[in-house]
Amino acid sequence: MKICQVLASQGEGGLEKHVRELAGQLAEAGHEVLVLGDADYLATLSAQVGRVPIRCDRSRRNPLLLLELLFKLRRCRCDIIHAQANKATSMVASLRRGLAAPTVGTLHNIKRNIAAFRRLDHVIAVSQQLAGPFPKPHCSVVYNGIAPPSFERVDLKAEFGLPANRPLLLAAGHLVQAKGFDILLDAVDGLPLSLMIAGEGPERPSLEQRIKRLMPETQCRLLGYRTDVATLMASADAVIISSRREGFSYVFSEALLLGARILATDVPVANEVLPAELIVPVGDAQALRNRLQALLDNLDGWSGLMKAPQALFSEGMTLKAMVGETVAVYEKVRAEN
Repeated sequence: MKICQVLASQGEGGLEKHVRELAGQLAEAGHEVLVLGDADYLATLSAQVGRVPIRCDRSRRNPLLLLELLFKLRRCRCDIIHAQANKATSMVASLRRGLAAPTVGTLHNIKRNIAAFRRLDHVIAVSQQLAGPFPKPHCSVVYNGIAPPSFERVDLKAEFGLPANRPLLLAAGHLVQAKGFDILLDAVDGLPLSLMIAGEGPERPSLEQRIKRLMPETQCRLLGYRTDVATLMASADAVIISSRREGFSYVFSEALLLGARILATDVPVANEVLPAELIVPVGDAQALRNRLQALLDNLDGWSGLMKAPQALFSEGMTLKAMVGETVAVYEKVRAEN
């Protein structure tokens, strides 16, 4: 099958990682894969993947960008066009009448306006919650799979000079309001534990100020951007996800794959995999605090609650499973069109 992936974003994040891994795995499976996207991003793809640059610095409504995309998609003569996220989906939807190949769009996060996705032949949602607004025949849920991360277990308490007799929690992600790190700090304030937050972003100054006001029993370190997040998660006593909203949390997937204990707010995809005992309401610092205290009092019980989700992950949230389910969607859409 000849597959065109369209990615109209710039920079590097979970979306870009997903497309890179999907395109590479599809190519390894024997498909001819072309990615239309920003030139800098295309340089990061595997040699097996074809690269077609487009000017992603332009608006999705820019007529020159739309004409460029239409011309290059027609020239590719692909069997399926797969638009990744909102900008690419909006562009492909506006060109739909001029394209011969069937179209698929992946919804990666919660958005107010999903009209463009309805205009494509099929939608892939990365969680059950995101799939909710679409009729089932028009939408398939395919969880983002990940490759096993490289890591080693280390003594983080000794490395960072933290008390050896207190639990160490790890949170990770871009330092933005959506991740709810301010809620997490409110929840742990005064508890005898250590917290490390890996990531960088615009909320750093306000988080630093909040950390200064923590009770002395609680220690917190902002670690900044780290390339060893897998090692941090595998070595901490537990991973906490305090997000206000998520489309699909790569932090959750990696923590699950690493065998970490997890406590999360009621966001995808954690709320579709974890038992109710490991989910707390979004934005409720007191509920997060109460549940965390109960779990820290029984770490063995917490580990036991993780066994079923870890077994589910080993079967359904791998790169192999993601690629197989995505190809099944492509084949279904081609058969219907």
